Formats: sequence, structure tokens, C-alpha cells
Amino acid sequence: MPVVSRHSNASPGGAIVSTGVAVRAAVCFALVAQLAACVRPPSSFTCSSSPQCSGGGTCQPVGLCSFADPSCATGQRYGAASGELGGVCVGDELGTGGPAVGCDLAKPFGSPVLVPGIASSVEDASMRLSPDEKTAYFFSARSGAKLLYTASRASRSAAFGNVAALANVNSGDQYNPTISADGLNLFFASFRAGGVGDNDIYQATRSSITASFGSPRLAPNVNTAASEVQPYVTHDGTTLYFVRTVATGEKVFRAAGSVTIGFANPVMVPEIAGPTNDADPVLANDGLTLYWGSDRPGGQGDVDVWQARRASTSVPFGELAPVATVNTAGFDAPNDLSEDGCRLYLTSIRGGRTGIYIATRPP
Repeated sequence: MPVVSRHSNASPGGAIVSTGVAVRAAVCFALVAQLAACVRPPSSFTCSSSPQCSGGGTCQPVGLCSFADPSCATGQRYGAASGELGGVCVGDELGTGGPAVGCDLAKPFGSPVLVPGIASSVEDASMRLSPDEKTAYFFSARSGAKLLYTASRASRSAAFGNVAALANVNSGDQYNPTISADGLNLFFASFRAGGVGDNDIYQATRSSITASFGSPRLAPNVNTAASEVQPYVTHDGTTLYFVRTVATGEKVFRAAGSVTIGFANPVMVPEIAGPTNDADPVLANDGLTLYWGSDRPGGQGDVDVWQARRASTSVPFGELAPVATVNTAGFDAPNDLSEDGCRLYLTSIRGGRTGIYIATRPP
């Protein structure tokens, strides 16, 4: 049985496709005592103790109120009355684009929450990000057909904005975008005229991150008459993971090479091949943990996020297990992982629609 229903695209061939904020110009130093001395905009509300923060807020050492938000690495986000820090995660005050504290990689991911600024009233899925997590690429059915979109934000803690369909790459239905670390190579899956057969993987390039992508071409050496979808380029650009439909279902493949010269000789990843379907591969930055979606027994139902680990990149993956804290009885599949391993982005069907979520490990 196909791996996905509601979050998929059934092609004519029958295969199923699963799918801040600018800180004030004079930045204060990192020490708490110095932060407290920063000049805040006159519109911000200052506090000296937590009881002054309405709604159960916390008075931070900088004299501003924050409130619980599990999407922040520190679990707290500054309130709307915090001037130019309004909406910024506590820990992002210095404008570094990320939290001042990391996470404990031994701890499980927290409960997923919607990625701010992306959600529409219909299907949004398969979000991949630039290494700094400020630019997103995803597909959405908000205009009717499944089109590739981009969105941007000022910092990792800000909501996304500037949502727009990508120029030159949309034709019919397309899905599962992935971007190279330099932002110059876009891979995605599509069922369109001129393909090898069924769904195929395409590549589009551009000369700079401010330019539009050129016309897509078939990614060389990876497409067959079967369905190829869900490409994922590793952060170092040396490996392309993707999903191919074979006689026993959807399986994860990988091909070595580079985004510039191309990838070749794809082989199945045998150690995670299950009795049913495996899809949506995402590799951690160190190459030691692989996340993917599977409908194999042992999950919570439908498709679940699974992980496999290995001691080095020269040995097979093992220790296969579901990522229990992010899974539901519905569809849940990984999209991307932050470079530090602290934030897992996923597509999930919750609340009656398909949306893009983020789960964060605590400090």
C-alpha cells in the first residue's frame, strides 16, 4: 500500500509522492549586566520582576517580559511590548541568527509546533532551509496546483515572511525541493512533460543567491522509468539521497558525487529498508544520524519519523527507532535538520490539514 495518502501526489503512473528580527543597530554586549543597560525603544514595557508580566510571563535580566514558546531553543520568546526585541527568542538578543545556548543532543525533541509565517489554509509540505535557517523552500497547494515557494526571515527566531512562488521552475505539480548549502542548486521532484517516466528529479541552478533559478533540467544519472522523488542534498554537497519506487515499495537510495558535476550510481540504503515503505530521507550534518519517514510496524500509525545511527560515516546505520516525541497517529515525516542538530523540521497532518512544523531539543 502506498506510503502516503493525504500528503501525497498520485501521478498518472500510479506512484505516490509523500511529501528577529533585526536587533537595534547599536547591539549591546553579551553580558547580562550590559544587556540590562541597553537603550530600549520608548514603546517597550520594562519590568523589574516577573509578576509585572501579564499572562504568566517572565521578567528577563534585560528588563523585558518573555513568554513560553517551545519553538525557541530556550523555551521563551519576548512579548510584543518588548520594542525591537518583540517576537525574538530569548537567547537571540545579539542578532547572531541563532540561540546563544545550544541544545542537549542526548535529550529528545520537544512537541512540534507550526513554523510561524508559512501556514496556509491548505497543504504546505517538504520544507528545506539554507544553513542559517533564514531562507526556506517548500511546496504548497495554496494556489491550486502544487508549486514551489520560498520564504525568508531576519533571524532564526523570527516568523517567515516574503512568501513567493519560485520563478522559472513551476510547471504543473512539483514538490520536495532541496537546496545546496551555497544556495545555487535547487533539486525537486515533478511529473511533467519531458521526463524519463513517472515522477523524476530535476535540477535548476543560478549564478547568485539574489538571482532567479534558470530553467530546470533532469538531474543526470538518477532517474528511471520508475518514480523518483524526495531528493535531499547533504550539507557538504557530496551525496544525494532520494526515494525510488521498486517492486516492494518506496525505498531510500543515495548517490555520490557533487552538486556541480552531478551524482551517479545510486544504491539502496539496505540497513533501513523495511517491509513496507521508506521515504523522506534527511541526514544530520555529521553524517551519523539518518531521519526518514516509514509506515513500518512499531510506529504510532500511518507514517512516522524514524532515525538510525552509526558510529562513523564508513559503517552502516543501525539502532533503528521511531522518534516518539514528534509522531502522532497521523502522517509525520522529516523535512530538514538544523546544522547543530537542535531543530527538526517536519511535515505533519494535525488539526485537519497538512502543515510544516518544528520540534526543538531543550538546552
